[in-house]
Amino acid sequence: MDVTETDLPGVGKRFEVALGGDEAAIVLIHNNGRRELFHRSEPGADAEKLLELSDREARTIGSLLEGAHFQPVATDTTETTIGEDGVMLEWYTLDEDAALVGMSIGTVDVRQRTGATVAAIEREGEVIQSPGPDFVFEDEDQLIVVGSRANHEAFVEELL
Repeated sequence: MDVTETDLPGVGKRFEVALGGDEAAIVLIHNNGRRELFHRSEPGADAEKLLELSDREARTIGSLLEGAHFQPVATDTTETTIGEDGVMLEWYTLDEDAALVGMSIGTVDVRQRTGATVAAIEREGEVIQSPGPDFVFEDEDQLIVVGSRANHEAFVEELL
């Protein structure tokens, strides 16, 4: 998907996403956190403003669109790429056969073995941020893991 980014000095940044055909979505992020969403039906046409959101509203809607709260198609992983270096966030749900179940982060030594970092874990609706070395993995934990594609491949191969 083609995304272009434009700096708007004194205002913020403008992102344009090609939607297929000649359509485009335009997101304007103001320096104060306010977001505006526009739709343009064809090149050269005026963009129509669809929404104006506060920073908090935009983050909530963004997480919903990204699928952080619900995945309409059953998957074991969800991927989000951050920045140009290809740092990825992926969500993994542990099943009862996963090698990690019953082991602590410190015992497994996730970062040393794979280069990936377990940034957070969701368990029964509670989010554990930056879990420490004594945290023990359980069946159905949802892990949020950060690393490069190679780190994630090693994580899956060695620990899931």
